Amino acid sequence: MPQHDLEKQSLISGHTPIAPEVKVRVMPGATMHARPKSPPKPLSADERALCDRVATRLHADLGVLVNLLPEAAQSGSGMAKHLGIVRNTTQRVMHALRDQSPSAQTLVKLPGTKGLEQMLEAMQRVGISKEPVELAQVAVAQFDQLIEQLAGSHAKLIARIEAVGSVDSKSSLGSIEARQALFNAAMGVTGRSAQTGISLYAFRRSAENPEVLQRAIASGLIQTTIVPGGMPIVIRAGDTLKWDDPKNRSIDLLDDTQPHGNTPQALLKEFTTHPLPTVSSQGSADNLVQVIDPAKLDGPQTLDVITAARSNHPFTDPETGKMTLDEVWSLVNCPTAQIIFDVYLHRDIERMVRPGIDAQLWYPNLSSPGGQRWITRYPSPPRLELLGEGIGRAQTKAHPRHGELTNHFFSRLGWDPGEFVGFRCEVIYPIWRAGYCMSFQPAQQPEG
Repeated sequence: MPQHDLEKQSLISGHTPIAPEVKVRVMPGATMHARPKSPPKPLSADERALCDRVATRLHADLGVLVNLLPEAAQSGSGMAKHLGIVRNTTQRVMHALRDQSPSAQTLVKLPGTKGLEQMLEAMQRVGISKEPVELAQVAVAQFDQLIEQLAGSHAKLIARIEAVGSVDSKSSLGSIEARQALFNAAMGVTGRSAQTGISLYAFRRSAENPEVLQRAIASGLIQTTIVPGGMPIVIRAGDTLKWDDPKNRSIDLLDDTQPHGNTPQALLKEFTTHPLPTVSSQGSADNLVQVIDPAKLDGPQTLDVITAARSNHPFTDPETGKMTLDEVWSLVNCPTAQIIFDVYLHRDIERMVRPGIDAQLWYPNLSSPGGQRWITRYPSPPRLELLGEGIGRAQTKAHPRHGELTNHFFSRLGWDPGEFVGFRCEVIYPIWRAGYCMSFQPAQQPEG
């Protein structure tokens, strides 16, 4: 029937005319389903190490700026109000700054670079000095460059960091093979070495005066060897707490005598080779060193030597109101195959802090250029282990008598080890001339 007749019939009957058949042509190769997205590519070990380095610098520089703000503005909501910026940005920054050991995961917690730039601009507006802001701007620029290099956007970088199959593998920097080579070279240079280095600390508040922090340390070297003409065996026993009033510092041996001159009483004789070596104690309370001379000098000598001392400190710095217990160090000044670095905190102190660990290039005064620790921090940080309450887990394969030594140490002090919580850093082939630093930051309750 012609088209015009169909239209005419529809007008009469009131029905819609049947449309002529339409053929749909399907293009060859076309698909009716969306392509599945390919999963993000996990970071390589070197890419993750690069993320760790950028995160460490950002964490340090942003932390400096936050500490320059008024105390009321050192929280996510308080900072947002003080700076006049969105709270999401400041909360993410504070969340990231709680990381004791910054890593690639810190970059996941941080806001994007635009948010960080806005925060830095706001800090300048409220009067934060120019220099730390500019340093942080450099760190943010590096973060932006990292994002562009590895992913193209912050969201895509987060996806790569958290990709399935991504592992926290170590880069080749700081490998055990490299550290062993340094150990062998340092042994050839210095003419001395040790199988095991020991740093055993305990801290508590004085029972008579809670404003006094009591510190005790047992330190030494197991199977340490010295050859004729080599450097002497030296154990550093001075305090490593940040306290700028040397007049009010004191350090004593466990029998309450002063550590000056010939001090055989500095030795824990039960754990030192016989015949006993000669110990010469010298220096000030904050930089006490003990020189160990073997009993005989007729050839290479191998011996075990453990010394012990204790000291008192103000619990809080009167100028800042903060605890003086912020960092504890184990210094590798002798080429050593392994170290055991234990710190025991009285449980009342342990509740107040959050521990962390890293390895630093050891400056003589335990400082870093500009006070920025990321500059002197070695790659591939060591691991911190929680030993828990008491000394039941003190024993270690690295030193067959370590449990016995720890028990003897607390017994000589007259302290109940059940009241303490232990932390340990154990490293095979520690970096020669490095300082292994256990830090204790004030514990903070997260915002809601």
